[in-house]
Amino acid sequence: MPYYLHSDPAADDGYWRNAGLTECARGDQCTDPRLLAVDGTTRRAPALTPRVFCAADEAVIAQVLAVLPARWRDVHAELGTKRQSSGPKVAVSKTAPIPLSENADELLRDIVAILTSWEERVAAVARLHIDTDASRRRRAHIAVDAAARTLTKHLAVLLALPAEPMMRAVSLTTAATLPRGTRGLVREAAGYAEVFLDLSGADAGLEVLQLLRRCRRLLGETPPPVRRLDGVACGGCGFSELREVLDDDGVMAGARCWECGTDYTTMTYNELVDEQRAAATRAGCRRRGLARADNDDVLSRRA
Repeated sequence: MPYYLHSDPAADDGYWRNAGLTECARGDQCTDPRLLAVDGTTRRAPALTPRVFCAADEAVIAQVLAVLPARWRDVHAELGTKRQSSGPKVAVSKTAPIPLSENADELLRDIVAILTSWEERVAAVARLHIDTDASRRRRAHIAVDAAARTLTKHLAVLLALPAEPMMRAVSLTTAATLPRGTRGLVREAAGYAEVFLDLSGADAGLEVLQLLRRCRRLLGETPPPVRRLDGVACGGCGFSELREVLDDDGVMAGARCWECGTDYTTMTYNELVDEQRAAATRAGCRRRGLARADNDDVLSRRA
């Protein structure tokens, strides 16, 4: 019996090589995924790593931290720009318009709050001297620059942080989905809630990446999300899984069924809508409006 039987690398079936490894915290969006053969097909899986994120995603997070201060300034330049809403127009009572972009102001506040909160946690672990009282009084762009530098320099400490309660501002819709017992303060008049969430280094990396995506979306650097065409069934499979297809200018150029993959041009989609509308009319279907409730404001037409 050879002496190296129990230490022969060739005798390892892979169990020991993967011991202590976990999947990258980015999940399906991992930058360096594995390719697995499953049932004759190739599927992507997150990379195995001894840390929270794989090396490729750690490099991406470092790059995002380096550009976030510049992105903050780009968003700040959009404060006075109020984009035209693409949603339905509702008649409401006349009120004084807000002179600033609410979305830009919210994003600017979130960038400052998220980066400085992680900066304080990293400073506590790495024993850095940061005057938190003075940092809250300094200008926002200076706070963002300082926090980004600290987090970039101590990225390993940031991503290895254990889960601890941290305060985050969330919408009332998101707050309603949180588990029972979540502590926080609901500011109903302002439309948001301040809640305590258990956040770790994995959440820190994901929040940093999400901040960059929000900046790019607000600045118009990413295409708008695909809209589901509710109420229209696919002519091929019959499922109501049609999604709009946009051209390079963000204008609807057709539709595609996410169930069977059937593509529609603008003309064929309009023909499909007319055909289903005519079929519903022949079947005796009628459009029904909402009845007026007792407490509805009929003067300003608000429910």
